[in-house]
Amino acid sequence: MAEQKKDSADGTEKRREQQEAQRQEVKVAAKHEPVDKLCGNLVSVTSETDIKLPVAPQAKKLPGKSNPRLKKSSRKHVQWVQHLYSLPNPEYSSKLVNFNGVHPSFVKLGVWYSERVILGSNERCFALLGAIKTLIEDIETPPTQDFYRHVEDMLQSCTNYLQECRPFAVSMSNALRSFKLQLRPVDSSLSDEEKRARLLGAIETYISNDMVKAWDAICLRVNEKIWEEDVILTYGCSSLISKILLRAKNNGKNFSVIIADSRPLLEGRELLRRLVSAHIKCSYVLNDHHSSVMKRASKVLVGAHALLTNGCLMSRIGTAQLALAAHNFNKPVLVCCEIYKFSELVQTDSFEYNDIGDPDLLYSVDGSSAPSPLRSYRNSSKLDTLNLLYDITPPHLITGVATESAILPCTSVPAILRINSAENM
Repeated sequence: MAEQKKDSADGTEKRREQQEAQRQEVKVAAKHEPVDKLCGNLVSVTSETDIKLPVAPQAKKLPGKSNPRLKKSSRKHVQWVQHLYSLPNPEYSSKLVNFNGVHPSFVKLGVWYSERVILGSNERCFALLGAIKTLIEDIETPPTQDFYRHVEDMLQSCTNYLQECRPFAVSMSNALRSFKLQLRPVDSSLSDEEKRARLLGAIETYISNDMVKAWDAICLRVNEKIWEEDVILTYGCSSLISKILLRAKNNGKNFSVIIADSRPLLEGRELLRRLVSAHIKCSYVLNDHHSSVMKRASKVLVGAHALLTNGCLMSRIGTAQLALAAHNFNKPVLVCCEIYKFSELVQTDSFEYNDIGDPDLLYSVDGSSAPSPLRSYRNSSKLDTLNLLYDITPPHLITGVATESAILPCTSVPAILRINSAENM
C-alpha cells in the first residue's frame, strides 16, 4: 500500500511539471509572433462571420419639404413665457391624406386654426360645433360598442389633434364640455339612429340658445345705451360688436364709429368695410393714436375672448391699453360678452395663459410680405420677438358687461357660473 501511494504521488508531480512546461512554451511563442499576424487573424474572423452593426434609420424626407417634428425650430423663444410655446405644427401634407383616428373635417379645421384662417372666439366655436355635427353624421358604431362611448372616443382623438394645431378658446372649451354632458346614457333602449338624432339636436339647441339668441338679446340691451349723435369707439373686429352696430343702424339711430386697430392682424379693416357698406360714418386710427380721438368718443364698446372669475377681461391684445385711456378720460367702457364665454380661470396677467402668434408678422409694416425696414432686425441676436394675441384688462377699468341676461358688473361672474352649474346638474 505504501509503494502504491508513492507511485501515484510521483505520477502527479510529473504531470504538473509537463503542464508548466507547456504553458511556458505558449508564452514564448506568443511573445515572438508578429503583431500584424495577430491582427490579420482578427480581421479574417470578422470578415468570415460578417458581423454588421445596427444603423439608425434615417428620417424620410418629403420632396421639397422637411419634417418640422424632426428639426429644431429656428425661432428664438422668450424664456419667461417658455410654457406658452407648443410643439411644431404637424405635417399637414401627410395628415390630410390619411390620419388614423381623426375625422377629415377635424383635420381640415385644424389646418384652418393653425393658419389663422378662422379668427374670433365665436367663429372658432361655431366651426368646432359644425365639425362635431359632421362627425356624428358620419360615424359608424362597431357592433360590440355603445354609440355614446364610441362617439366619446372618436371625439377625444379629434380634439387632441385640434389642441396640437392651436390651443382651444374658452368658448370652445365650454361648448365641448356642454356637449360631453349629452353623452351620458339616458335610455338604453334607444337605437343608434335615435341617439344620433338626440346629439345633433343638442348641438342645434346649444347654437340657438347660447349663441344666436344671446347675440339678439345683447344687441337689444346695448342698443338701448346708444343715443343719437353718439360717437362709439371700438377696437379690432368683434363679430358681436359688428352685429350690435348694424342692428342699431337698422333701427334708424344716427351715430358714428371710431375704429382703433393694431398690427399685425389689422382686423379693424374688416369691421370698417362692414360698417361703411351699411352707410355708417366711420373713422379709422391705429391703437397708438387712440388718445387723440378719445375726447370725441362718448363711450367705448369692446368684445371679449373670455371673462374670468376674478372679473378680468381677456380680449385681443391692446384692449387693456384702450380701457386704461378711456378710464383716464372718464369714458364708460362696456364689454359685450355672451355667458358661454365666462370662465372659471383666475388670471391677473397676460403671461400665465395666452396664445402666441407668428412673430414674423411683427416685421411687416402692413401685414403683407412686401419688404420692410423692420426685416433687418429679424435675425438680431439681441432681440427676441414675442407676439401675444390676448391681454388682461382689470375689472376696475370696466364699467359693465352686457350679457343676454342683463348688463352686469364684472364681479358677477362667479354667481352666473354657479347658476349655470346648478342647471346642468
